[in-house]
Amino acid sequence: MSARFTLRVPESWYEFDVWRATRTGDLARHVDARVAAQPALRRHRGPLLRALRQAAADAERAGALMCAVMGETVDGAGTLAAVLMAVQTRGDGNPEHNTPEAIAGQLTSVPNQRRSGHWRRVELLDLPAGRAVRMTAIEPVTSGARTLDCVVMHTLTPFPDGAGVLDVVLTSPQTHLAEPMFDLFDAISGTLAWSPTTTTTKGT
Repeated sequence: MSARFTLRVPESWYEFDVWRATRTGDLARHVDARVAAQPALRRHRGPLLRALRQAAADAERAGALMCAVMGETVDGAGTLAAVLMAVQTRGDGNPEHNTPEAIAGQLTSVPNQRRSGHWRRVELLDLPAGRAVRMTAIEPVTSGARTLDCVVMHTLTPFPDGAGVLDVVLTSPQTHLAEPMFDLFDAISGTLAWSPTTTTTKGT
């Protein structure tokens, strides 16, 4: 059995079990509980529930170990949206190819494309959980039948027991808020820690 992990997400985010979210009424109950606590959200219940269901479906297709969603309504700024998924990949059969340096060498940086605004940056960094690869980008992301330009951050960290690589993926369609989103994504990814059980913890 591979090592487990913890990630801290903000109190306001919706976190849920991917399997249960796609097979039970958990998401509706989750949203209704939040609406009961914050009645101003009632008019946003439908779009919010649809967004959560789409995130759950995307997470299941990706084989995500966990999923969490931000759906905050801010006066004058509309709804702020972002999705977190944590995906375990098996990596290369040769453990030497699963080091952060080797992974970074397989990813391509893309300079800012003037027409599209798309770009990608790849770098190595040291997190409390260990050496990792960080890919930040503005690029198209497909969710369901829609493809949108998104703020994207991947943080790829090898499992300490050699059982592949954990990819913490955070995305948001609000490209006009790219820098604050990147700051938020960096803060969440930086809470990654290895532990006996896989959990998310509120409070970032």
